[in-house]
Amino acid sequence: MLLLVDFLNVAYRSFHAIRELKTSDGRPTNAVYGFIQSVRRWNEELKPSHLAVVMDAETPRRRLQLLADYKANRPPTPEALISQLKELTHLFPLLGWPVAYHPEHEADDLAAAIALEAAREGQEVRIASNDKDFFQILNPRIKVLRSTPKETVVVDQDWLREHWGLESCQVADYLALTGDASDNIPGVKGVGEKTALALIKQFGSVDELLRRCSEVEKPRIREQVAASEGCVRRNMELIRLCPVPDLPLFENFRLKPPQCQPLLAALAKLELKSLHARYEKEAQEASDGRQMYLF
Repeated sequence: MLLLVDFLNVAYRSFHAIRELKTSDGRPTNAVYGFIQSVRRWNEELKPSHLAVVMDAETPRRRLQLLADYKANRPPTPEALISQLKELTHLFPLLGWPVAYHPEHEADDLAAAIALEAAREGQEVRIASNDKDFFQILNPRIKVLRSTPKETVVVDQDWLREHWGLESCQVADYLALTGDASDNIPGVKGVGEKTALALIKQFGSVDELLRRCSEVEKPRIREQVAASEGCVRRNMELIRLCPVPDLPLFENFRLKPPQCQPLLAALAKLELKSLHARYEKEAQEASDGRQMYLF
């Protein structure tokens, strides 16, 4: 199994879920602690042989060319999180967790491309992220781990049909109509979730809806959809997960044992005592041949 971890998505969730965790000299460590704890839990539950922490390109050039205000509504990354993102990137090699990065592609495009390629090769894939764009690639081998305050929900095709009333191939069409506030993508005026779902159920896709727009029953909706054709087609290009060329080899993502002494030293410096104790115990048990690492 391959576990793909959406770096920024999980880091942000960890940062906001855990409060006031700092070193004695005031350095924040809540995101570092929460991120490592989350990945350790998924590793323990799923026992993947391969893992990739998927990083974002610095600038989403392709989507910004389509929409200059793409993600412009997002507040700046908090300073207390920025420092921890740097700490995490230094820790990943010590933890034995491979990283996937492409300078020209966003994390969701890269993770989707890796997931689809691994699934084609017969691998089970889990994507740890609350980004609903990943619902586009759900299939019998690809599932999404969606975190809530109480649990991790495994999102598969059956879940999508039950909760959204859609097939995975219709997710981009649906979001093209509703828009996506999290990415500052405007939808069709007057078309909310219920209307968008009804339109997709009736016509099957955005292309078919636009081709047969005259068949939309309500005049106001018919006029708004017809007037918004350019916006909807642009939204499809923004929302669709794009292929990524020259993907790393699958074996590049094989989990490795932690680099024990450097890792323990780094955790001690961050004063993450419980994590330090767990890795120290696992290192001792592994050296005694009594237990494998949980990574």
